[in-house]
This record gives sequence, structure tokens and C-alpha cells, in this order.
Amino acid sequence: MLKRAAKAAGSFTGPRRGAARRLAAVAALALASAGCAAQEAPARAGGGAAPGARAAPGPATAPGAGAAAEQLFREAESLASRRRVIGVQLFVLDEAAEAGAAGERAEARRAALEAEAARVLTRTVAAYAALVDAPALRAAKQRPPALLELALTLQDSGDLRGAEARLRQLALEHPASREAPEAHLALANLAFAAGRLDEAVGACDGALGGVAGAALRKRALYVKSWSLRGLGGRDAVEEALEALRAIVRLGPAPAGSIEATIDEVAERELVELYAAHGDLARARAFFAGAGERAGPRLLGEVEARAAQRRRPEPLDRPAL
Repeated sequence: MLKRAAKAAGSFTGPRRGAARRLAAVAALALASAGCAAQEAPARAGGGAAPGARAAPGPATAPGAGAAAEQLFREAESLASRRRVIGVQLFVLDEAAEAGAAGERAEARRAALEAEAARVLTRTVAAYAALVDAPALRAAKQRPPALLELALTLQDSGDLRGAEARLRQLALEHPASREAPEAHLALANLAFAAGRLDEAVGACDGALGGVAGAALRKRALYVKSWSLRGLGGRDAVEEALEALRAIVRLGPAPAGSIEATIDEVAERELVELYAAHGDLARARAFFAGAGERAGPRLLGEVEARAAQRRRPEPLDRPAL
């Protein structure tokens, strides 16, 4: 789960091309079904900003700055949407090829789409960068979401160093934005994938310290629990247990969501980890902190495992 980094709609070469397209297609279809396009305008409209690099967000607006930011953001979002459509089209071509139903011109069509995807990727990065790097637009409301989308686009394209730099820029320059927790979590995922576990834990704490909702908190807590387990040591394991318990305490996520899968896995891992490393004398108090819904059930599972371990092994039947 932790290694499901978003693959590029523009990264269409290599042995993982088909899997990348599938993920891009599923993501695009999920966005469409959730009505993200319909929510885009009211969520991101506006964007007044005081001019100058040191300007703080406020009601003052430089002449034309709000309109300029909105235009750049809409252009970038339109290009990003086109990339998702191309991803779906390539996915359909791959499915047809696997089913043996690809036409004679399928390869030519694929090559044309891949070339268009590369061009659109370049234009998408440039459009987002034009907004976030403009000194007069530093306080624009569209800047934090544009920085996040720029970072994710760079990550999709394989430029992890560039993505990390933009994520850090977002977290540093817009710490109170609603995109900041997402930036911290994305940094945690990159650090975890690179084996920088201490850094991953710190980034998770950054995500959890903001105004993140339950869904993002669950994802951050789960990455944190695995990072701590990777670090090892009694203190780290205890913190990992607390992170898993915090996921359970947040309550169930909507069925079918990624967070619902995290709920299921976190409960199982919490029982396994506590049975292996926890203090059984403190188990009742510990699982009381998991809430009335799941705490007693998980405590019962841990106690059952402990009883099974204390049960003596059966004697071998003597050979006659």
C-alpha cells in the first residue's frame, strides 16, 4: 500500500507502462465520479494577493493579479485534465491489445498519444510553474493548490527531486493552507520509499499537526507506524502501536475507500504487534484508548493469542 506512488500519465515507457496506465485511468475515473471538476471552480476561485515577495495573504489585490492567477490556474488544470484523458485512452488501447482486439492502427495510435502526453506534460509543468514562480502572485489563493499539483505532476513524470523541492516550498511558504498537510504526507511517502525513516516520521508529524481531516490523518498515521517499525527499538515500537491505535480511534472510513482498507489492516497489525511486543499487563488500559467500538474486541483477540501461546504443546504420540 505504501509503495503505491502515483505513476505518470506521461510516463508511458518501460515494462511498467501498462500498470501505470491502469492506475492513471482508475484515478481519472474516480475523480470524474466524485465530481471534482464541478467542485473546482468554487473551491479555487478568487485569488487576490498583495504584490511583492513578502506579501501576506489578505483582501488587498494587485491590479489584475487575481485575474492573472485564475487564468494561469485554469490553463494548468485544463492541461492536467487532458493528461488524465490521454491516460484513459492509453488504458483502453492496452485493454484491447490484451484481449486481442486491437486494430491495425493501434500501435500508431498509441505512439501518437504517447507523444501528445509528453507535450502536454511539459506544458502542464510550465503552466503551474508560471503561477507559483510569479512574484506578484505569491499571495494568490490559487498558489498553494498550484504548488501541490506541480509537485505531484513532477512526481508523476519521475522527477522526484523536483517534486520534493516543490513540496517543501509549499509546506514552508504556506504552512496554514489546506494543502500543507498533503505536502507533508507526500514528503513522508517519498522519504519512506527512499529509506529515510526518521525523516518520514517527522513529515508524518507535520501532516498530523495541521488541520488534516480523518482520511489524511489515517494515511499519515499508517506511514508513521511503518516508519517507526522500520527504525526498531522499544520506544519506536511503542510509538508505532500508538499510531495504529489512533487509526482505530478515528472510526471506520467509508466502505470501498483506501482508508477503509487501512482500517482493516491497522486493526490486524495492531493485534499482531501488541501480542508480539506489548505489555500484556497493560493491555486492558491500552486498548481502552482505542475506543468503545473496537477496543474490547481487539483486547479479546490479544488475550486469546496470549492464552494460546501459554498453552503447552501436545506430546507426540509414541510410535508403536
